[in-house]
Amino acid sequence: MSFLSPGFFLFFPLVTLFYFLLPQRARNLWLLVSSWYFYLCAGAGSFLFLLCALTLTYAGARFLEGQSGRARRRVLTLLLLLLFGTLFLFKYLGFALSMLERLLSAAGLSFTSPALELILPAGISFYLFMAAGYLIDVYRGNRPAERSFLLFALFLSFFPYLLSGPIGRADTLLPQFREPHRFSYDGFRSGLLRFLWGAFKKLVIADRLGMLVTTVYAAPDQFGRLQVIAAAAAFSIQIYCDFSAYSDMALGCAQVLGFRLMENFRTPYFSRSIGEFWRRWHISLSSWFRDYLYIPLGGSRRGRMRTYANLLIVFAVSGLWHGSALAFVAWGLLNGLYQVIGGLTADLRTRVRGRLGLTEDSRLTVLLQVGITFLLSTVAWVFFKGGSFTHALFIFQNMFTGPWLTHPVTAWGLDRPELVVAFFAILLLLAVDLASLRVDLWTGFLRLPRPLRWALALSLTLAVLICGIYGTGYDPQDFIYFKF
Repeated sequence: MSFLSPGFFLFFPLVTLFYFLLPQRARNLWLLVSSWYFYLCAGAGSFLFLLCALTLTYAGARFLEGQSGRARRRVLTLLLLLLFGTLFLFKYLGFALSMLERLLSAAGLSFTSPALELILPAGISFYLFMAAGYLIDVYRGNRPAERSFLLFALFLSFFPYLLSGPIGRADTLLPQFREPHRFSYDGFRSGLLRFLWGAFKKLVIADRLGMLVTTVYAAPDQFGRLQVIAAAAAFSIQIYCDFSAYSDMALGCAQVLGFRLMENFRTPYFSRSIGEFWRRWHISLSSWFRDYLYIPLGGSRRGRMRTYANLLIVFAVSGLWHGSALAFVAWGLLNGLYQVIGGLTADLRTRVRGRLGLTEDSRLTVLLQVGITFLLSTVAWVFFKGGSFTHALFIFQNMFTGPWLTHPVTAWGLDRPELVVAFFAILLLLAVDLASLRVDLWTGFLRLPRPLRWALALSLTLAVLICGIYGTGYDPQDFIYFKF
């Protein structure tokens, strides 16, 4: 079930209504049953795997807590191997076998990798990372193992973030499931507005730009350089609007019910460096890798070269987390390499700015840094979207060869009215993101006069209904990050 499917618009009001009507002691059970029904819509096989994962993690944490010394470490290692081994089986085994086939073929040996048809359980990468983080926290003594199976199952299964995050932490979520939640009209209004804003970004911007990107990327040699470059920039905006839209809708649903989830995006394209970009993009995943991989590897405590090596390892793993293909590894390594080069050239860039008379926080410096960061991230996104490493290189080739333009704009997958809608929708996105740097938009909305609040909400609703992408060929399940 997608947030934008017709079934969800019946499911969520019923969940919310009964949640606040039921007595306090029954509410968590109602949320768990509702979350499991939500996930069952993704398939019975996926649901059974979720049950196995949460049972293993719950029982494993209880057992882990009672161990000490080397036995404690061995138990944690076994539990993590079971979790990530299962993830490897479903997500990476086919990729590993195909890479082995290539290596053996290059060595002159014959090996044909078997054709595997394993169906990846929905949301597995998200909730297994939550489970692993919880186990590591228990191992470190940062929190006790949860005694209530009901609360732990709800922590791992809560429907707003189950399929595509944000990746939650036990220390912030489990206490909330113990708190009484009263209906808040302010939370209800701001949560629904945030959900509506997410729907706008997904249906009006992301899906519209997706048609342009798909058309050009399918045959980049049929388009001119400027058109391929424009498609690459359009994908940068598309993936931001698509994924942040899901996060907005997840946070909005949780807010209506009285829960606070981690912010997953903070205007990443206004970042002044790739390092800052990754502190503001998919924050729940970036912070997970920081706390559970980068710092245990040594972080920045063991010298510059070790720091750079740790960065490259983390971003290579991040690339693999997103998908089992060389293109995703290249995307991850390129983002890591950007930061290594940025660290190595920091002093040189400071001297160059000094020679040019530019201060660190001058308007021109900020604009240049934001523009370069967007350019670098766009280059990396080509590998992410390209589908394969060779096709990504083919896309880059067509950015530098051939004519500048080959088709009118109407051949890009969007006609002129659609391009106009996309242009003004992106301007609105830019204005909202700029405003969010100064104020809390969702709290600020409640302070507006009532007529203005209603006008904004109705205008946004009409924009989604009139300008959203619907109809034949549209799949409301098709969020980009669902496949990860």
